Amino acid sequence: MGLFASTLTDFLPKRAIGAFQANVTIEETATDRLSITKHPVQQGASITDHAFMEPAELTIKIAWTDEPSKLVEIYDKFRKMQSDRIPMKVVSGKRSYQNMLVAGITQVNDTVTEKMLNITIDLQEVAITALEVVSVPPREQQANPGKTGKTENAGKKQTGEASKQESEKVRNNSALQAIFG
Repeated sequence: MGLFASTLTDFLPKRAIGAFQANVTIEETATDRLSITKHPVQQGASITDHAFMEPAELTIKIAWTDEPSKLVEIYDKFRKMQSDRIPMKVVSGKRSYQNMLVAGITQVNDTVTEKMLNITIDLQEVAITALEVVSVPPREQQANPGKTGKTENAGKKQTGEASKQESEKVRNNSALQAIFG
């Protein structure tokens, strides 16, 4: 059994938040959520036409024991990671996460934790995309430039009062006018 147990630990992930490894991981809470759209339609029914994954969220309660100056240094480094907003890899006891940001840091100090650093780190996944800039051919080379052409500055447009005939026409075609007379 001893041989099996030692090889089993080789397969367990080494918990880390970026470059940090805590002395003790107290608790990990992971959240993966699917958002399902809902749109009310006639007669109060609700339809769903889309679903998408929300960014993963992870909360880790961790602790360190060391010299007070080292504990302050570790805490300051976590705060810097948060303010620098640089995505990092996080490895929990169950899985690895890419592109995580430190969304929140809670530091607890009480009679039990006075001589240690006891923090809760809230992490959230961020979606990183690539930007591509493309050139559009001139309008005269396009089959349907009204739909595919680039936007153009058409100058200022002025609004004005509608004529009495136009106003009467709109009023007569109004849905409310048809219902309420």
